[in-house]
Amino acid sequence: MCDEVVRLNIRVPEHIREWYKIQGDKYSVPYTNYISMLLTQIYERETEKELLKDFTTVLRDIKDSTGEVNVEELLQQLQYIVSKKNNKEC
Repeated sequence: MCDEVVRLNIRVPEHIREWYKIQGDKYSVPYTNYISMLLTQIYERETEKELLKDFTTVLRDIKDSTGEVNVEELLQQLQYIVSKKNNKEC
């Protein structure tokens, strides 16, 4: 997983920026940090959805090909999926 932080320049209407400023003030953080937190949460949620979809597909494939799901094989496939996703992020 990459830890490099990059700057993101976005343009939004002023009323949206003001809303984010108010939300950031509620949590005592700068509004840009609040936006960053929300974007990160959205990214993590979508990534989890992709992982779950891949995992479900693997389970179905294993069951279709073998007729049963072996725990050891299941764990190996899960480790493969997670490592593949982590390599894509860098």
